[in-house]
Amino acid sequence: MNITITGKPCSGKSTIAKLLVEKHGFRRIGVGDIFKEEANRRGMSSEEFNAFCMNDPSFDFFIDEQTAKLGKELKGQKIIFDSRLAWHFVPQSFKVFVDLNEDEMVSRLVESDREGKEKYETFEDARKTLVNRRRLEVERYKQLYKVDIDDKSNYDFVIDSSHRPPEELAEEVWQEYQNFLKSLK
Repeated sequence: MNITITGKPCSGKSTIAKLLVEKHGFRRIGVGDIFKEEANRRGMSSEEFNAFCMNDPSFDFFIDEQTAKLGKELKGQKIIFDSRLAWHFVPQSFKVFVDLNEDEMVSRLVESDREGKEKYETFEDARKTLVNRRRLEVERYKQLYKVDIDDKSNYDFVIDSSHRPPEELAEEVWQEYQNFLKSLK
């Protein structure tokens, strides 16, 4: 069964997905990576591209169609969809939400050494950007698909990544995934 993993910005969802890939032989499809590449290609920040997509949802529709198509084609394979909406477009999956409090989210963004990350003058500038980015995502998906990505009842498992190492989080996700599979039998 596929795993779909989503969560708040900087929550570690991609790191958790990559650890599960390494340890358990899954293949990862990172939809957020595609979104960031498109934003960069257009010379926009993630926040700017989110705002752009509010007015022109064609890129969202394209990505979401591809996700749904892959979910059907790869059903039964060991795939992890690392995406904001894969839980919605790949309904037969173990749906994980990685939560994170706002202060930790901002701290991780500011302290990150990821290549190509946006730079911020102050901690508060980073906070405003992240809060606005998340607001735009939530609004956009409510508008396009009538779904609330922050509604925890959409997910099979919710985990808070605040002050926890990624390896511990990945192991907990794996254990819950195993329990989920047992519950289907």
